[in-house]
Amino acid sequence: MADLIERLRLLKAAGGLKADSKFSNILFPPLSTNEILAAEEALGFQLTPVLRRIYTETANGGFGPSYGLLGVCGGMLNEDGNDATRQYTQYRELDPNDAHWFWPEGVLPLGHLGCAMYLCVDCSRQDGPVIWFEPNAHLDGETWKTSFVPFAHSTEEWLAAWLDGNDIFDAKAEGLLSKHLSSFDCAGGQH
Repeated sequence: MADLIERLRLLKAAGGLKADSKFSNILFPPLSTNEILAAEEALGFQLTPVLRRIYTETANGGFGPSYGLLGVCGGMLNEDGNDATRQYTQYRELDPNDAHWFWPEGVLPLGHLGCAMYLCVDCSRQDGPVIWFEPNAHLDGETWKTSFVPFAHSTEEWLAAWLDGNDIFDAKAEGLLSKHLSSFDCAGGQH
């Protein structure tokens, strides 16, 4: 974890820590411990250790793959004006028009990909496995289970691949990410 945080710190100091897309060109200030605690209280769970360090030592979103990481307490917002905490709480609500809708507890939508897709961190595990939420192929009347796709074994693996300059979807396709996901139990697959 220290290596990832140091790489982010150095990139930030050099002015190069940005989102891939020009959706946001703002790097949001890091959060205080009290702000992290407030976000965790609103979420109902703790962030993983690496996320706590990223958000308190690096930035409150605005950098990373695609449109970048959402903030957890303000900071980078999606096109609907939501930070990750608000997006998560909205996703956890039942949908009266879709009896099959569910959002797994502790799966935080962080990496904003556009088109309603997110790379999410499973905060129920310390290593923070990354799950790709891809709702666009969902068919009405069916479970949402297949919309949650294991993506990277850990948050560190995901962000390190991005820092290395790898297209994260090419890296996934080429097996550079999640070499051991065959034994990974995606939280999104449980109802």
